[in-house]
Amino acid sequence: MSDAKESDLSYHIRLLVNHVPSMLAYWDKDLRCRFANRAYKTWFGLEPQQIIGARMPDVLGPTLFALNERYILGALQGQEQNFERVIPGPDGIVRHSQANYLPDFVNGQVQGFLVQVTEITQLKETEAALRASEAFLDRTGRIAGVGGWEIDLRTNAITWSEQTCRIHGVPPGYSPTGEDALKFVAPEARDLIQAAFQEGVLHGTSWDMTLPILTAQGQRVWVRSFGEVELEDGIPIRVIGAVQDITEQLRHQRELQSEKALREQVEHHAQELKALLAERSDMLDVLAHEVRQPLNNASAALQSANATLADVGETVAALRLVRAQTVMSQVLASIDNTLAVAALLARPAPVEPEDTDVDTLIAVTIADIPAIERGRIHVERVTSTRTASMDMSLMRLALRNLLSNALKYSPPGKRVTLRVSDSDEPLALVIDVSDLGHGVGDKLVPRLFERGVRGQAAGGPAGHGLGLYIVRRVMELHHGRVEMVRNGPDGVTMRLLIVPTPGS
Repeated sequence: MSDAKESDLSYHIRLLVNHVPSMLAYWDKDLRCRFANRAYKTWFGLEPQQIIGARMPDVLGPTLFALNERYILGALQGQEQNFERVIPGPDGIVRHSQANYLPDFVNGQVQGFLVQVTEITQLKETEAALRASEAFLDRTGRIAGVGGWEIDLRTNAITWSEQTCRIHGVPPGYSPTGEDALKFVAPEARDLIQAAFQEGVLHGTSWDMTLPILTAQGQRVWVRSFGEVELEDGIPIRVIGAVQDITEQLRHQRELQSEKALREQVEHHAQELKALLAERSDMLDVLAHEVRQPLNNASAALQSANATLADVGETVAALRLVRAQTVMSQVLASIDNTLAVAALLARPAPVEPEDTDVDTLIAVTIADIPAIERGRIHVERVTSTRTASMDMSLMRLALRNLLSNALKYSPPGKRVTLRVSDSDEPLALVIDVSDLGHGVGDKLVPRLFERGVRGQAAGGPAGHGLGLYIVRRVMELHHGRVEMVRNGPDGVTMRLLIVPTPGS
């Protein structure tokens, strides 16, 4: 080759090298620069006369030279060096670079090495952004339970995202064959997904379906599967889609459906119970009318007959009628208590009280007592209170039970005191019923107001255990209470505390 041609070639090579974006330089074994392209000189901000012949430690500076020293020594020992580094440039901007040190051998001896440094800052930033995007998508997919997949119809290669792998219970990076992927679908759903896939490939139809799969560990999982075909010049080349784990969603839906069915069942039972209670209430009303009314009529007839016999001097017959009338009163009281218990047990809420005249309550209650016993009741009134808020029919029943008990357990002919007063603490109307009996036994006291607890009057029949229980329930429905305030061999005092209702 002629000198002119060599000169032209050298010129073009130098021109090319100077326009290469990578930094190129040649350093001899004494670490003196023998060549540097324009990018290398520009990086260090040096003119050609400043860099050619300069020693490497002076050009790089102590910090950068120390960072590269082991690679420099490796190159001088004949070992190719490839490494990345992050360094600030002359302008102070930190840059990523890929460096290559290539040893130069002459007759087997290293004479120097070529340095090639390529800035890869943009590449690193792109890689970092891509990793961040992938991490974000992976976190989002993991939280939402959504994974992606792709089938290349040209190669039949299947790609699963990490979340798709998690859903199927396989390691990240797992790439199944078509046969393997189908095996993950529960047997009863395989024909369904195959039909959807074939329809998509043939006609470009997308799908969205729910189906069960079996993980690699054999666990049954429900997923929502999406898929659509990607076309190129009208030809299907790829099927892409997503899969979402909806097992928990379906479980919650089933729980809600079960809860709804249970609620409907409870509401149905409540309606049935309401109907039964209404029927029972009607039956109680019928019983009260059909049984109590004839007994009341019979009691009135006995009282009239007794008065007639007394007028004509038939004292023996009149006495027998009195005893019959007493028995009739006991039967009526027993029926009243039985009906009251049935009604009180069925009552779901407190009473709706009305303003009631206290003297009227006392009068009608005493009128319920057999005539022969009424004279034993002594009323003491030490309050000016005229009215109180209550359900009069229930309070009448409670007061009558207290009076009946007091008359029953007091010695024959001894009086029973009904005392009406006020209380400031708590604020209440107080009705005390006191007898002169022998008191309540210690064993009976703790259970006195329980249902079924029976007392025994001297010479009289045992009670049915309903009277004081009814009193307690009536007072609870009024938000008041009943209590025994005196108990001893000289008698018992029972107290009703009738408290004002809210807003009264």
